[in-house]
Amino acid sequence: MKLKTFILLFSATASGTLSASVLTDLRPCSKVGAFNFEQKMPYQALKATAPIVGNCLVVPNKPQEKVCMQGSYQAEKDNDADYFKMSYWREGKQLVEWKSDGFLMAPAETFNVELLNVDGDSDLELIVSVMTSEGMGMGVQTSDIFVLDRKKLTISAPISVEDYGRISGFYGKSGQACRLLVSTWQSHEDDKGNGGLYAEGAWYLLKDKQWLEAKAWPKMSRRYLFRFQDERAAAKAPLLWFLDKTTEME
Repeated sequence: MKLKTFILLFSATASGTLSASVLTDLRPCSKVGAFNFEQKMPYQALKATAPIVGNCLVVPNKPQEKVCMQGSYQAEKDNDADYFKMSYWREGKQLVEWKSDGFLMAPAETFNVELLNVDGDSDLELIVSVMTSEGMGMGVQTSDIFVLDRKKLTISAPISVEDYGRISGFYGKSGQACRLLVSTWQSHEDDKGNGGLYAEGAWYLLKDKQWLEAKAWPKMSRRYLFRFQDERAAAKAPLLWFLDKTTEME
């Protein structure tokens, strides 16, 4: 019985070590930081009839491609859906359109685009991040992440993340697909009964336009102490916060 218990404990420990080791060589795939109301992003006004408003953003290094957001804060009817519309354009033609819970706000708009490899093939996918809310205090932003296949012209289901561009983001190894780290802020007690705020994260990959949790990769939790606070405040791109020695993995 003792030998069996030892084997089980050893297996669990080894498994945890292997899970943690897959993260060691990861680096941020994305260079996009959190939305900043002081930034000056190169948005282009979309021609629209009032009360419709809209802006477009050219895809990096792809001048013939752009993503636009448009909508109205004044519903024409009381039961109209409160949403903004996103669209993908190439060479002046709209090719894909989808709904979003995002919104527009000056002086900084609330969507961004970038090209990343999220499925491991030779083509880059278009990542569209759309901020849907921002909290008071820490200023935690909630964003929906969409992935657009520029060849098949399909759009993924959205996935909601917190602090995209700081603690949530795409990470990968050179030449491999980028996985999405979906992080949230949670308050709970530690083993000693002391309350605290924690960044908790899990890994997701995209398959057939749906987000699936990468079960082989560990879930993580790191307490929000002063060092973490300073790192987050200074972040210009996604942090490797999960590699800190204080991070717990399961």
